[in-house]
Amino acid sequence: MKITPAYFLWILLLFAGCKDNEVPLSGTVTIDNEIFGTSVYYAYGFSFSKAAKVSSNDTPDPDITVQAGVITGGVIIEPFLSANTFKPSFGLAGEYATASEAQAAFNALTDAGTPVWIDLAAPLKNNQVWVIRTGEEKYAKIRTIEVKLDDVELPPFASCKFQWVYQPDGSKTFPQ
Repeated sequence: MKITPAYFLWILLLFAGCKDNEVPLSGTVTIDNEIFGTSVYYAYGFSFSKAAKVSSNDTPDPDITVQAGVITGGVIIEPFLSANTFKPSFGLAGEYATASEAQAAFNALTDAGTPVWIDLAAPLKNNQVWVIRTGEEKYAKIRTIEVKLDDVELPPFASCKFQWVYQPDGSKTFPQ
């Protein structure tokens, strides 16, 4: 069988059209602080640039992780989000009484703006909207859907289900 250049080009175009390696810019995910491993311990956080859960042992590490503990100056165990950066990474855009109010505020938030940046997203609760500044100076917004805490377990267990939108180009305007 003789392969013509046109046939070869057609095959290349077919395979090129089958690739779908675009990373999503939005979604919904649940992360928790469950610890894995035997000699090297790790947990899973979330990477906005990869749009996936990643191990705390990965390089680069996750953009955010969920944890539970007593916040400085506090006395009760609370769930919170943290970021492994050398600067405050969280800005609270709002807290809402209902999921529909939080969803409306999340949808209306089109720009990261200039929030008051804090070190931890704490206290973490249902129906909050947060702006996050990653270590690479890129921005994301999240809406907390379900925050769970089991402070009877040792160490305390926390999980957070959230909706997210990520801006990969470094601008403060979120994609629609």
